[in-house]
Amino acid sequence: MLKNLKQKTKTLIKGDESNGRIKWSLYIRVWNEIGRSYFKWLVAGIVFTILAAAAEAYTITLVQQVVDKAFIEKSMEAIYLLGIQVILAFGAKGTFTYAKALIMSKGGLQAYVRLQEKIYRHMTHMNLARFYGDGIGKNLNYFNVQAGAVLSLVTDNIIKLVQNVATLTMTLALMFYYAPQMCVVLLFLAPMIMIPMILIMRKRRKLSRQSFTIANNVTQQLNQTLLGIKTIQAFATEEREAKNFSRVLNTSVTNSYKSTQANALRSPLMEFMISIGLCVAMIMGGHFISSGAISTGDFTAFLLALTAAYKPAKSITGTGDSLQHGLLAAEILFAFLDSKPDIVDDPDAKVLDADKMSVAFDNVSFEYNPGEPVLTDISLKVPAGKVCALVGPSGGGKTTMFNLLERFYEPQMGKITINRTDIKKYTLKSLRENIAEVSQTVFLFNGSIADNIKYGNPNATHDQVVAAARAANAHDFIMEFPKQYDTSVGEGGALLSGGQKQRIAIARAILKDAPILLLDEATSALDTQSEKLIQAALGDLMQGRTTFVIAHRLSTILDADIICVIKNGRIIEQGTDAELVALGGEYKKLRDIQFKTTKQK
Repeated sequence: MLKNLKQKTKTLIKGDESNGRIKWSLYIRVWNEIGRSYFKWLVAGIVFTILAAAAEAYTITLVQQVVDKAFIEKSMEAIYLLGIQVILAFGAKGTFTYAKALIMSKGGLQAYVRLQEKIYRHMTHMNLARFYGDGIGKNLNYFNVQAGAVLSLVTDNIIKLVQNVATLTMTLALMFYYAPQMCVVLLFLAPMIMIPMILIMRKRRKLSRQSFTIANNVTQQLNQTLLGIKTIQAFATEEREAKNFSRVLNTSVTNSYKSTQANALRSPLMEFMISIGLCVAMIMGGHFISSGAISTGDFTAFLLALTAAYKPAKSITGTGDSLQHGLLAAEILFAFLDSKPDIVDDPDAKVLDADKMSVAFDNVSFEYNPGEPVLTDISLKVPAGKVCALVGPSGGGKTTMFNLLERFYEPQMGKITINRTDIKKYTLKSLRENIAEVSQTVFLFNGSIADNIKYGNPNATHDQVVAAARAANAHDFIMEFPKQYDTSVGEGGALLSGGQKQRIAIARAILKDAPILLLDEATSALDTQSEKLIQAALGDLMQGRTTFVIAHRLSTILDADIICVIKNGRIIEQGTDAELVALGGEYKKLRDIQFKTTKQK
């Protein structure tokens, strides 16, 4: 699925150069996603836009009357009255424009929030393989770049198009009304204007496709730097990373400059074409005035209407380009929103609800990449309430077993059961609610210590939070902070030490009170004294719970009910500590090495 989606997105970004067209179904989809909820605001905005355009057109008719009244009839009374009407017309235009801006802003913000909420919700349900495969930068662009471009189709481009079309229509109508004979001649200039505009739009469309790829690269590079700033500084590679980022930015600058070139060419080219039209209109107008075919006021109104038509005509060509850019963003965004996660609830999935839970791996094989097995034929039965320790060299597949049990990934072969039922038959929500995990890589949310401890049990009382912290040997250091449990942990827990973060993570797992417990090197960041206290707390926590422990320090798992030695993705030994020592295999070698080293120390 991930490979197909990436290929689809790549195709969308490259575009179909054979025709460069966007399907009409895409317009409908944009309307269904945004336009429906935005409809009342859009209609109100269109009404005020048309009224503003009508007020502007009315000022042209007033100028025609002023010219004729002043230069022909020389009626000052009429001129005074027309002057008041000019003020009222411009006032009405300003009022309508102001109302349109407020309405479109209000509705646009609401529509934008709803679209971003939908993207956010989709992201939180993505499979880990898809999330990590795309990268954080690309997903952020869905949320910001594509969402903003799609929204502008309805909130900005459509209104601009309506405004420009309404203004252009009214000004053209005035031109035909005051001097139809001149309009017939000027119509022959239309192709001279449109053909170069279309060519420029095609160039801009191609550059827009490239801009999405470049935006992804820039965001990805920046995000990688922010997440890895400590590593960058530790390796003193600031200059190297700066040069890498400069190369990405230069690509973006080059693309933007080419786009600016194409866009900048449009304005002078169109102005040149309009100047030809004005020249022709002036020559023809002089001829028609001298012959008496039109009045001076009619000719003046015609010139004003022709001049007024220039701005909306120019804007329409730019709006067409923006529409194509937004529709391309919409197609990429909708491909993302339409993607379905590989791991979903079965139609007949039931809620996992039991006090005691046995877990079994039945001939499980798994690979992240085709042809590169991580786990091979794993079979393991852990009775309810028992402790199973997974030991062995790094990279053997121990953490992958945790990922499979929580259904972050699916095995290619075999199955995992809880209480003799395939975990696929349980809802994902209930499955994960019944599992608490403490990883060696702890992630804390940017908030208070209390918020992080009760993350898995948001309704917990303060007393319950404190009790969990005491059990995790975290209460004492928490009380040393000025704000105690209200202390901010910073982004990712950056304001705490590694040991403090890990104890808060253990407290979080204790408070969740789940029947299945996963401990992945849960005490790796603790000193020896704290580790002994935490081991005692974990010992109490594991009572009555089905527990899996990944440990490199064998001293922490000697009392485990089952010890599995995993090497190269296979379980090569299984039993209790005494049984495996008596076996004299891989486990005994690891045990002898560690305890010998410990004695020497």
